[in-house]
Amino acid sequence: MKRLLLILFIVVGFGCAKVNLATKEPLRVDINMQVDIYQHVVEDVKSINDQIYGTEHKKLNSLFFIKDAYAQDSNPALTSAIARRKNRFANIEEYFVMGYIGENRSAFLEIRAQIPAAEKTKVEVNVELENKDRQIIYKAIAEKDNSTVAQVQKLFYEDDYNRALSGFLFEVLKENQYVWQEK
Repeated sequence: MKRLLLILFIVVGFGCAKVNLATKEPLRVDINMQVDIYQHVVEDVKSINDQIYGTEHKKLNSLFFIKDAYAQDSNPALTSAIARRKNRFANIEEYFVMGYIGENRSAFLEIRAQIPAAEKTKVEVNVELENKDRQIIYKAIAEKDNSTVAQVQKLFYEDDYNRALSGFLFEVLKENQYVWQEK
């Protein structure tokens, strides 16, 4: 019996040997979070633009009684800016169709043509208000998704371009310079 205990003690004693896991230099972990952040921004951009412009394809929630959550749910300034843009959308679309305005590479509107005097002030005011609301939205999404405003603007520009009707003016990169061109 003593022999068995001695063997057991030796096995347990050597079996529980201390292992040193220290390294001479600290371990480096290179994690790229951009993909995850970018994906959230893309989802927020599409969600907001769906609310403003409407969607062609309605998403069916498998649990029909669950309300969709959107990026602005916790930000009243963002919610208000989206609502104002939605209310203004018909006018903005008309100005695009008339060729009065275009969207620049920073996803803001610019007046691009001579506007009849009777409509000039209305167009200028709507463009100014639209750009202020866009700025509120871009900043809020950048803060929410820990992104930059420039990244958010780029994604809004791309989504706006993809949704736009043929003939709308956009500032595009062509032969290493930006030019205004109809879609």
